This record gives sequence, structure tokens and C-alpha cells, in this order.
Amino acid sequence: MAQLMCNFVSYSLRGGVDIAITLPTISSCDFGPDKKPCHTPQAPYPVLYLLHGYGNDYKCWHRYTSMERYAEERRIAVVTCSVGNKCYMNNAFGENYYDFIAQELPEFICGNFPVSRRVEDTYIAGLSMGGYGALAHGLGRPAAWCAVGAFSPGTDLGARKDNMGHELPPMMDLYAELENRLAEGAALPELFLCCGQEDFLYESVVRFRNTLLKKGVKHRWDDVPGFEHEWKFWDIELEQFLDWLPRTDAYANLPRHKL
Repeated sequence: MAQLMCNFVSYSLRGGVDIAITLPTISSCDFGPDKKPCHTPQAPYPVLYLLHGYGNDYKCWHRYTSMERYAEERRIAVVTCSVGNKCYMNNAFGENYYDFIAQELPEFICGNFPVSRRVEDTYIAGLSMGGYGALAHGLGRPAAWCAVGAFSPGTDLGARKDNMGHELPPMMDLYAELENRLAEGAALPELFLCCGQEDFLYESVVRFRNTLLKKGVKHRWDDVPGFEHEWKFWDIELEQFLDWLPRTDAYANLPRHKL
């Protein structure tokens, strides 16, 4: 597994941004006498853009979950980035985080690393604020993503201030975006939704899930007792999500890579 920490100047954000790229590669298990390790991938890797939550940064998925091992075992690239607490939206200060996720970050990743450009190989997911961001991108630009994962997502972030009193940038109404896409007859990405039953966001996530049911939107729903808004839950659900992903890439049917 290769772990690349990267900083580059973003035209969407008008400044530098920190990202991390996890790329499958050889492990010590590939050093057997009958094996021939090689760093050249047989095909571009599928890619998951994994969004952090409020108060987090691009390293949090690496620090608090087994994301790197899960990705290596399943031969999928994972990209994380830092957006502060800007909810993955464009704002009045020229920090266009929605545009960054929608266009510039995939452009940078696909242009510099062995990552697939196929929509069928491109996924987005996140937790809490990042779950909101994943849904906003999945519903705002459904043709760009094969699947969306929302772990304990904020689904009602339309208020001008968050629950700590901070001003939020203009937000997308997820319910309105869903209605608009359905009215247009758009094909939606596959959708994975989960929440712990002790989570303070649980009722709002269930409301969103009930709307999906009412509208006949196909989705996976993990309703798990005993968990709050916590990393232990998100670690469990991340592995569930990666195993659930619809995959048609060159690595999809290979045995899990041993570490």
C-alpha cells in the first residue's frame, strides 16, 4: 500500500490544499518464492473520494479507522482532503469547495495517478458533515458517481448557522435536490445510508430515509443499535460500504489482497 500526502495549489480554493491518496500496491505477503512483485498496476484503480466531518481534516479517516487496510485488501484507491468546516459548499470568500470536489480534485487525481476516469469506478462517501457533502454531490451531479455513501449524515443543514452558532455557506437542500432529480427522470447513483440509533442525528437521518422509501428510491439502510456519533461505528460501516460497492473494474472479482 502506498500512502501519499500531498499539497497543491487549487484554482477552486485560490490557495493550497492538503490531500492524501491511498494506492494499492505490493505488501510483504507478495515476497514469496513463487511470486513476482510489480509496481505497475494491471489497470487503473477504482477510486473513492472520502469526505471528513465537522472539526476533522484529511487525516482523520486514516487515524481513526482501518481505511488503509480495507482499501488495500479490496484494491481500491481512496482520496481524502481538507475543507475545514465549509460543508463542501462554495462560499463568498472564493473558496469553492463544491467545485473543488466536483471537478478539480478528480482532475488532479486522474491526471497524476493510476486512477480510473470511468464513472462506473468512481464513488463518494463521508461521515456527518461529509455525509451531507456526499449526498449533496450525489444528488446534485448524479451522473458523476456510481455510488454514494452517507454515514450519520447531516441531512437538514439548510439553517444559516450550525449547532455551534457558526455561519454556514449557502447550503443545498437535499430534499429539494432529490425532488428535482426525480422530476427530471435522472438516474441516481446507488445509495448507502447508515446511522447509529443513539446518534443525535438519528431522527433526521430516519426522516430522510423515509423520504427515500416514499419516493421509491433504491438504497441500502443500516440502522444499528448501540452506537452514537462515533468512529467505532463509522469504521464498521466503512468496511460494509466497501464490500457493498457495485464494482465492474479489473480488480472486482480478484481474491482479497492479503496483508
